[in-house]
Amino acid sequence: MRWIVWVLLAFALAVGLALMMRFNHGNVAILWPPYRIELSANLALVLLAVGFVTLHVVLNATARALSLPQRVRDYRARRRDERATTALRDSVLAFFEGRLGRVERHASLAQASPATAGAAALIAARSAQRLHEAERRDRWLGHAAGAPEAAQALEMTQAELAVEDRRPEQAIEIVERMHAGGARHLVSLWTALRAYEQAERWDEVLRTLRLVEKRDALHPAAVRRMRIRATEGALARMSADGPAIRELWRSLRSDERALPEVASAFAGALAAAGAPDDARRIAEQGLDAAFSESLIGVYGRLGGLPLRTRLERLEGWRQRYGDEPALLLALGRTCAGERLWGKAEEYLVLALRGRPTVAVHVALGELYEAIDRTDAAATHYREAARLAAGA
Repeated sequence: MRWIVWVLLAFALAVGLALMMRFNHGNVAILWPPYRIELSANLALVLLAVGFVTLHVVLNATARALSLPQRVRDYRARRRDERATTALRDSVLAFFEGRLGRVERHASLAQASPATAGAAALIAARSAQRLHEAERRDRWLGHAAGAPEAAQALEMTQAELAVEDRRPEQAIEIVERMHAGGARHLVSLWTALRAYEQAERWDEVLRTLRLVEKRDALHPAAVRRMRIRATEGALARMSADGPAIRELWRSLRSDERALPEVASAFAGALAAAGAPDDARRIAEQGLDAAFSESLIGVYGRLGGLPLRTRLERLEGWRQRYGDEPALLLALGRTCAGERLWGKAEEYLVLALRGRPTVAVHVALGELYEAIDRTDAAATHYREAARLAAGA
């Protein structure tokens, strides 16, 4: 229907022009001495229209002919970019499919276009890393360095590869430079966390772990394990430096102090540093909040309190938490240390019924040895040895 409408419009226009030119009796004179040319106005209009159309067609054809080389270059550039984009796509798919041998081949084709060269080089570098080809990996990283748009991606890749190669100091330098520039995203925090852990910079591990935990980026169990490991590592470096241990304890948040493993590590470290009162206070606060075998073990080894006070504290926890074997073991050892052999045996036998362990058998062996019951002591020492050997 549309072409019928256009045909009707063309006929109508032609009829209108014919009618208009029929009643036009003017003429046009062109003087070019010694020539004189006279034309009717209608013919002059027709010639002008034809001349305009002819000039337009000639100029348009000339422009297209002159622009032909540039159009050919643009076409070739588009084809090159399309092939490079396809090669980049194939390289990424091959990487995630695990076909690492194809990744670098496709990445080489993607180098033909500046728009895809940087991303393709980074994919190829990661592929070479998985294949343990360090020389090829570094060569691809060098190609990526020539792509300004891939600068941050290159730094992140270099940091992650440094962590994989256990070069933590290099990874830390890169990540801290990124963080100074404002790029503090989750992947950079994960990479920094792993690098600090490899370098055993435990204070930085604890600080970065809080940032990661705030963003809910790690499973709580993983956060807990890493926090315990970092705390134990930091305390091991402080050795017997009591003031430094107290300062670190004060720097922890309340939820971090509430972890039994953390509290027992600090209590043990303070006891070894000659600060039993601080160690006892930490252990008592932790045990008042929740039962912990490790804290009970530390508390049972602490001295300095009268027997009655220690027994009252331990019995109070027993009433709250029940006949926990570790708690009964601490009670038995406390009584044995004060030569209360009958009570000590009672607690240790209860602990043995609850859960036979090497520690309980050894404690009973020592008790029976102290009261000259050598046969019973030997029996418990043998059971402890069998348990220790995994029999």
